[in-house]
Amino acid sequence: MKKYFLLFIICFTIFIIHLISIRHGIYGDGNGFYAYTQALFFDKGLNFGPIYHSLGTFQGVKGEFSRFFWDRTINPYPIGTGIIWIPSVALISLFSSDRFSMVFEAGPGLTGILLVMGGLYFLERYLQNFFSKKIASFSVLFFFFASNLFYYSSFEPALSHQPSFFIISFLLYMTYKFDKKFINYFLFGALSGLLFITRVADIILLIPIYWQILKGSPAIKNWATIFISAVVFSSPLFWSYYVMSGNAFHMPYLTEGAGISQFTISITKVMEFLFTARRGLFTWTPIYIFSFIGLVKSRKFLFLLSLTLLILLCSFWASISVEFGQRWIIGGIPYFAFGLASFIKKISVKKIAILFILLFSWNLLTIFHYYTDKPNMIHNNNLTFPMFFRGQFESPIKAFEVIKDKGLNYFFYKKVLY
Repeated sequence: MKKYFLLFIICFTIFIIHLISIRHGIYGDGNGFYAYTQALFFDKGLNFGPIYHSLGTFQGVKGEFSRFFWDRTINPYPIGTGIIWIPSVALISLFSSDRFSMVFEAGPGLTGILLVMGGLYFLERYLQNFFSKKIASFSVLFFFFASNLFYYSSFEPALSHQPSFFIISFLLYMTYKFDKKFINYFLFGALSGLLFITRVADIILLIPIYWQILKGSPAIKNWATIFISAVVFSSPLFWSYYVMSGNAFHMPYLTEGAGISQFTISITKVMEFLFTARRGLFTWTPIYIFSFIGLVKSRKFLFLLSLTLLILLCSFWASISVEFGQRWIIGGIPYFAFGLASFIKKISVKKIAILFILLFSWNLLTIFHYYTDKPNMIHNNNLTFPMFFRGQFESPIKAFEVIKDKGLNYFFYKKVLY
């Protein structure tokens, strides 16, 4: 557990420095989830008026700006993450009465960090069923330091990806040696439902987990328990859309804006998802290449099927994620970690160390590059591989120059370009 305490300290320290520098700890889609948390806890319903006013007239480092980028008539985001954040906000409310203060935004970030730590713990326990403790530990540390999970557990931990990662890791661990008790079937259904209302697309990742349950030949009554539990814990999603639009099945997150209307089947979009200089999965986070190799060699076909379906869905939907790297894949890290463990178990400790240093260094360079050259890294549709690779090695110098000349606050603020 010492390892996870140290990882927590690293994440929390970075998050707090970032929070204080920017004056808020929730970004992008997180604002939509946070609106649910605020409305449900403080206004006892879905009255978004107070929190929308606060977000729309937010006082940032450089003055007032709006944190909105969606139609305010309906909050399009699924409600699950907002519910998961409520306990942290409730706890903070015992010590602070200003619901719109910066301290309340620390709650969801802290929740996200704890969920990542819990997910890593259960993932390591699961991997120990197949690999030595050393290899399982290496695989977990690789993904923490050398994948986009590091960024989304430190710089931007308040999103829906952290709960998804925890749920998949926990269910994978829980169902491998499944104890056939009513409470476990109920819990399995409940977490399946919670995953659905947190990240709808990530239910694809339940395929290998349901197969583990199926192998135990559960009775019809057990399947009924799973189904009823899943329906009950999915109901807040349908309730929220019913309250906002009068139609429980009207889901703007899927049907409007960048929703299913943008869905286009194209091999080009798949190649962009994996290889483009603009946040390509293998380009920004090459650790996934070794994971895929390991999964193929270990013949984990259900893991590969689940991940392939998720990649195809995300590719056909948008192909290029927002912010840092292909964050849509974070829920699938438990399966990727198995592949990486399969890959590194056959090489020497020295080679493992070299691979770790290379992948971790690349991840740090990418983070530096992201902060110092966001207009190119995110908004430049013509970003080429030569531009990207050159920027990787120039970015640390630029980062230190910015910090030296304009301070740490300005360096962090360059990320938040609303």
